[in-house]
Amino acid sequence: MVWTVVPEMTHLDARLRAIAPVGYSLVIHVRSLTPEYYVSTYPERWVETYTERQYAMFDPVNLWARTHSGRVRWSDIEVDNYSPASKLIMDRAREYGLNYGCGVSRSRIEEYGTLSCLFCAREDRELTDGELDEVEGIFNQLLAAVEAARPLSDIERALLSDLANGLPYKEIAHRQGVSTETIKKRLERIRDLLGARNSVQAVAIATKRGLILNQPASGPE
Repeated sequence: MVWTVVPEMTHLDARLRAIAPVGYSLVIHVRSLTPEYYVSTYPERWVETYTERQYAMFDPVNLWARTHSGRVRWSDIEVDNYSPASKLIMDRAREYGLNYGCGVSRSRIEEYGTLSCLFCAREDRELTDGELDEVEGIFNQLLAAVEAARPLSDIERALLSDLANGLPYKEIAHRQGVSTETIKKRLERIRDLLGARNSVQAVAIATKRGLILNQPASGPE
């Protein structure tokens, strides 16, 4: 739960609710449609309809977020450029009061295979430039807090990535300029931090959380 890793979440949640009275949706580090953290204050009936009918596949706001890093008002998204069903989804959203809104997205697909985004909705008017600035600022603050709470160093992530790609301890040790015993000690620490029983489970947990991205080696260096 994001409240456990972001000390200021209660305040940030209150600010988002004020800016987006109809609701907001926050997803952090989505991998294969599964987020590490997810918060939604959208109307429950809309969330149920959205989920049951798999609108995420055709939602122009969601599709925009998957292909952009930045921010946008919903009204500036070229809905017709996506799916024929996209306009229908936006029309259905309006039935639940989601008339105006914005999206902020950060893609780390190439680095870690993850995507994070924040959507906010109002019924009465467009968000002001100041509100857009604040939403983006809150989003960046949330991402920074989650990143700071991550337990693994860059070296430890690299170690797990090498393991995920099938490299033996000896080669990993050579890459990191240390002994195989040091690699084993680092793995012990990683397993403790992630609560993993063994190295295989540690890789699985790190992959699920978006800490590493499995990238098959292209060949010998």
